[in-house]
Amino acid sequence: MKWLQVYAMAWLVTAALSAVATLVGRRIAPGLGFVDSPMKEKHKRHGREVPVLGGAAMLLAWLVVIAAGLLISSTCQRLLSPRLAVYLPGIQTVLPQLVWIVGGAVAMVGLGLADDRWALGAFTKFAGQFCVAGAVACYGVRVTIFWSHPVITWGITTFWILLIINALNFFDNMDGLAAGTAAIAAFLFAFAAGIRGQYFVAVLAAVTCGTASGFLLHNRPPASIFMGDAGSHFLGYVLAVLGSLTTYYTPAESPTPAPILIPLFILGLPIFDAFAVVVMRLYRGQPIYVGDHTHISHRFTRLGMSRSQAVLLVYLLNFTIGAAAISLLWLPLAGTVMVFLQALAVLTAISLIQYFGSPGKKEQPC
Repeated sequence: MKWLQVYAMAWLVTAALSAVATLVGRRIAPGLGFVDSPMKEKHKRHGREVPVLGGAAMLLAWLVVIAAGLLISSTCQRLLSPRLAVYLPGIQTVLPQLVWIVGGAVAMVGLGLADDRWALGAFTKFAGQFCVAGAVACYGVRVTIFWSHPVITWGITTFWILLIINALNFFDNMDGLAAGTAAIAAFLFAFAAGIRGQYFVAVLAAVTCGTASGFLLHNRPPASIFMGDAGSHFLGYVLAVLGSLTTYYTPAESPTPAPILIPLFILGLPIFDAFAVVVMRLYRGQPIYVGDHTHISHRFTRLGMSRSQAVLLVYLLNFTIGAAAISLLWLPLAGTVMVFLQALAVLTAISLIQYFGSPGKKEQPC
């Protein structure tokens, strides 16, 4: 067995478990009070009650596969090929870090579940996010870039985790949008980590990709279940961690330091959308935490696209920007500049289409 087969198996098993767990969550959610009612908030336009327990289902599948992987690596080493077994001792090295990462994921889902059930205030939710992100930045992951001062790196890591969690939370505004975006991002993180020879990070990314993929089977338009804040917190947190774990820039292999920006490219569209939405809400004097229909996906539907077409277009844009960024691992300065210009051109095109395109039919309820 080769590492590519391990990644594929991790993805497939997790996707299957996530799909089953989501099916169970869809059935038990109403009895537990996890239901998103129509028009519960002004910006929500789905026409029926929808279960909202997808976050817990995804977390369960993710935890089961990680636990199974640890169990297999510690008890069934003789069943693995020598090419894989030689890396198993490294699991003991990363285990304390993994414990903190897993603990952070559980805490983030718990926070999201509380919000899904009882609608926490914006300050309470952000305070909870900050506490979990700060703890994980202390003991789990750390974005170093070119600084080594512990306070600076802690601040950067905490900000990064908070940014991605809330960007994906904002991006969860249409059936299948956030889950598909997370699956694409996790795939690209797995690809980058695998190329860099960081096999455990690549496996974790493959498991995360499978988690989002399995949930997407039930969340694609028209969704039969929502991920809720628990799901967006979980996926946003794990994607932020994956972006922090991989070592993108090594002087011996990369002609420029540009690879450190790969996570920004991979998650560029959700970040861009969150930034644009916040700016527009501030400009209009609206609270930044109150949802509306100014997101990229909503603007695409107002140009005449169906919701499914808008979601597919966002997928393609996400992949276009993120996949091009992987080449930064090897590109010299001239090629790096071209990748930056390509990403800028895509984001500019999106802006032109959004703000200057001719409006089509009004957005229809689900």
